[in-house]
Amino acid sequence: MQEIINSLFNYALNHDIGVVYTDKLMPETKSFADIPTRSIVINANDPNQRQLPLIIAHEISHVVQCDTSDAHLNFSTALKPHYEQKANIGAIDLLIPFYVEDKELDQINVDEFTQLFAIPSSLRDICITEMKKNIN
Repeated sequence: MQEIINSLFNYALNHDIGVVYTDKLMPETKSFADIPTRSIVINANDPNQRQLPLIIAHEISHVVQCDTSDAHLNFSTALKPHYEQKANIGAIDLLIPFYVEDKELDQINVDEFTQLFAIPSSLRDICITEMKKNIN
């Protein structure tokens, strides 16, 4: 899992996204993206360590897909669910290559993918859609 985390951090840095990975936060403190500074802060103390790749990919997606005006709208209006959904899709797209690497087509299983990264069941349909788009 650490190799995937490192790869995601390298992806962020290669896309001019600053990364702060800290163990100085309380476990309940959420990781976040700061769009204006193109940076992400990841809480290394997150209680669900299996979900860290998803969290990192999600925050990267916020920075990649949003500009400063989007960020303002995201936190100040009812559009927040739309931006969260976009970040979830982007995160899943970033994680799929790690899962399918070295797998034959008949070995790919959405439930195994969601379990590997502790992806919430509410995102299962998105995983199916994105896997179909990214694998075929």
